[in-house]
Formats: sequence, C-alpha cells, structure tokens
Amino acid sequence: MKKITDERLILVNLKNIRIAFVCQTLGILATLFYTAFRSGADIAFQSPLFFVLIMTNVLLIFLQMRVTADVEETERKRKKVLPYYACVLISLAVGAIIGTVAWTFDRQHPLSAWIIGIVFFVCFLASYSLMYFLKKKRSEDDDE
Repeated sequence: MKKITDERLILVNLKNIRIAFVCQTLGILATLFYTAFRSGADIAFQSPLFFVLIMTNVLLIFLQMRVTADVEETERKRKKVLPYYACVLISLAVGAIIGTVAWTFDRQHPLSAWIIGIVFFVCFLASYSLMYFLKKKRSEDDDE
C-alpha cells in the first residue's frame, strides 16, 4: 500500500479515524448504560467494556497532552516552567482533599478513603509530570 503524502488526504483520514473512535465510544457507553439499567451499576462497572472505555480515554487524554503542550508554547509567551516540587505539592493537596471528602462521606471504610486519595495523587502527579517534562524539553530545545 502506498503512503499518503497529500496533507488534505491525511486530515480526511484522521477525521475518519476520529469519527470511528467516537462511534465506538458511544457504542460502549450505550452497552454499559443498558447493562447498568438491566442488571445494576455494579455489574456494569465490573464489565471488561468499562475497563476498555476507561483505558482508551486515559490514553487519549495523555496523548492529547503532547498536542496541548505544543499549542500552549506557540499561542502564549513562554512562561517560566513551574518547579517540579510545586507539581508534587499540588498533586498531594488534591489527593488529600479528595481522600478527606471520601472519608467524610464514608466513615465506615477509612482504608477506601486512603486508596481513593492515593489514586488521585498518582493520577494528578502523572499528568503534571508529563506536562512538566514536555514543557521543560521544549524550552531546552528552544534554547539550543
């Protein structure tokens, strides 16, 4: 198969892939809502389709971050990169706040509140770390 070199055809191809992804996601959501309606939310959350939906959306978000970092650099004047310890502190604060809220609503299971707080901390730290290193790499490449 011949590689496409025309930019217009590449954009059309990417739009087609996006439409297929949206249709696939809507189909998974419809299946999960039907399962939740018929069998209960617990069964829908335990379904492998739920795992696939969450993993594809997380992957899409992390891939979109690379594009966002490039757009931010070109649209705005380059701001000084926030120190990494600030990213860790922000992530820790978000995890602590979410964990406290979870503990407030469910005092029967304090371990689950700890787990929820740790999961939020790790998720925020991973996204902040990726953006930090992408911006730092861009600024180092621009300086050279």
